Amino acid sequence: MVNLNRIVSTLRATRQQLATQLEAIDKAIAALTSGQSAEAAEAPEAAPGEPPPVPTRLKPRRVLGEEHREALAKGRRKAREAKEAAAGRAREMPDESFVPALAPGSGSQPPRLVKRQRGSGH
Repeated sequence: MVNLNRIVSTLRATRQQLATQLEAIDKAIAALTSGQSAEAAEAPEAAPGEPPPVPTRLKPRRVLGEEHREALAKGRRKAREAKEAAAGRAREMPDESFVPALAPGSGSQPPRLVKRQRGSGH
């Protein structure tokens, strides 16, 4: 049989946690709707003779160029290959100038995986 007391106590604890979260949400909504954030309410007021504080300007986030991203990827690849070689699991890898080529078309022959139609049926 199931111990109902344990289930009830677990549900009550969960309810208490949710009630605490709901109170925090209510406080945040009240702070936002009153026009003041929690930080503004806690910030000390400037003295009458002092100028108001100047907000700090943040620099825009740096964005890597395409060449830099490629160089980082190349460095990661080389590091991974060196790690594999040190562990004895290295494979023979082509150099950086290698470009895999597509097989040339063989003229009038269709690719091998294409089904040929037989006769006038399907």
